[in-house]
Amino acid sequence: MTQDRHQDPARGQKNQAIKSWLIWYFRQPFVMIVWFMETFAKNRDRVKATLARQDISKIIKAIAIVTFFGWLTVAAFLANSEDGDRLTCAAKSLWWGLDEQSDCEPQPWQQPAPSSGGAK
Repeated sequence: MTQDRHQDPARGQKNQAIKSWLIWYFRQPFVMIVWFMETFAKNRDRVKATLARQDISKIIKAIAIVTFFGWLTVAAFLANSEDGDRLTCAAKSLWWGLDEQSDCEPQPWQQPAPSSGGAK
């Protein structure tokens, strides 16, 4: 008694639904990659066309340079303030040996964990 799989239409529809879902599922990453590549190419062409104009290119370069020196100034003023070396001390504490040579206070992750009230 062999049963033909086409005798049960519900089973055939279910298999077709699963098959179409699997095709969609495995096709979707490729669709997204193609979309990203197309968007990237469009934006790259747009940026090239914008930077080809001398006045806009100069303005963007000037903004980048001013921003860079602005952040250098902020870092310099913070380093001279009372609490300005917190970032420097935190960075030094990540490397073994540098924190011992500096006059920085121990960072929260360097202090021993408080013991729970288990043993008295």
